[in-house]
Amino acid sequence: MVKEFKVYYGNVPASQEQLNAIEEIVVEQEIGRAWQARITIPICIAEDGSWDGENNPEYAELARVRVEARVGEGDFVPLIDGRIVDQDPGMSAEPGASTLTLTVHDDTTLLHREAGSEDFPPGQSDSDIARSLLTDAALGGTVEVDETGAATDPNAVVQRHGTPMQLLRSLMQRHAEFYAYVVPGSVPGTSDCFFKKLPETPDPSLPILVLTGPGRNIDGFHVQRVSNSAALYEGAWLSMDDKSVSTGSARSSDTAVSEGETATAAESSEIRTRRLPHGIGDHLSPSEAAEGLARQSSYTIRAEGTVLPQCFRGILLPYRMIRANVSNSRYSAKYVIFKVTHTLGISEYTQSFSLRGNAVTPETSANALSPAAAVAMGAAAVSFNIQADIF
Repeated sequence: MVKEFKVYYGNVPASQEQLNAIEEIVVEQEIGRAWQARITIPICIAEDGSWDGENNPEYAELARVRVEARVGEGDFVPLIDGRIVDQDPGMSAEPGASTLTLTVHDDTTLLHREAGSEDFPPGQSDSDIARSLLTDAALGGTVEVDETGAATDPNAVVQRHGTPMQLLRSLMQRHAEFYAYVVPGSVPGTSDCFFKKLPETPDPSLPILVLTGPGRNIDGFHVQRVSNSAALYEGAWLSMDDKSVSTGSARSSDTAVSEGETATAAESSEIRTRRLPHGIGDHLSPSEAAEGLARQSSYTIRAEGTVLPQCFRGILLPYRMIRANVSNSRYSAKYVIFKVTHTLGISEYTQSFSLRGNAVTPETSANALSPAAAVAMGAAAVSFNIQADIF
């Protein structure tokens, strides 16, 4: 199975010489955090005493870098597109021990760069505010926003005192199911912006993660049950117009799962009880706020693992859902990809993942599964081959 990668410096494809100079690229992607890449480049001292790459404009601070990867015959998938925020020239007198490490952050840093003040029209929905902030950022890509509905109080005014990202985080606190984030755009030097809920259906472009059987494509599937994160949320809101009181409550096990049974189905007396944040009722009803927070707390299953490079025919990305088949275990279910670490080396490309789920397969259905029933992926036994030619 052929694996390839591309690198762009300043939106221009890297030359063959520049690609050959790269020893390793590690891209870390995680939900709720800025994505970053570390590019390691061996350097040496020249006869005149200067160091290779020290003054290269491609490696300069705040210069743009984009990394793409491809597995098999699929399309190249951008892993990161952003600016160099840190340079670490590790100079050593020992031959072959000097390296230049470039740290690249995605364009989340641009949303968090400029603080300011801004007023939004009374009663404007949070989704409209998010759309305005992401559009004004002008990151060159598309903007996708899930609707939140109108504000509960039509006279409520939202003000920004800080960066756009700080206000987006405030919106995320009110709408616990929503995430504001950017991903690399389709064109180098651009980013697509999102304010969306987590997916409820698996990405059809991603293979199933298979632990056992002829289609095995992952090295392990380490599960952790975080039952203590499940919670009951409740609260009330007083309307200053008619003095009416609205109440709302929801527990994690009440939230709908897209398939299977709730992961943690404990009674209310067995789980934590939490109050809704103050002031949330001006923008959404207590019941909506409780449901969002309860659903967020329902992701009590966490799983980690690493794909088998020669067998997994896809590229994992956060904010997507994937299905896992771990034989006849009830953990054979659907999971949201929360974190991925891509390591592109001279001779290998590995992907480590962290998943979260809020559902398990019903016991009767799980017992019907067996290693032989694992979805066949067409196991491959081929050598790894990095194709550095980007033309």
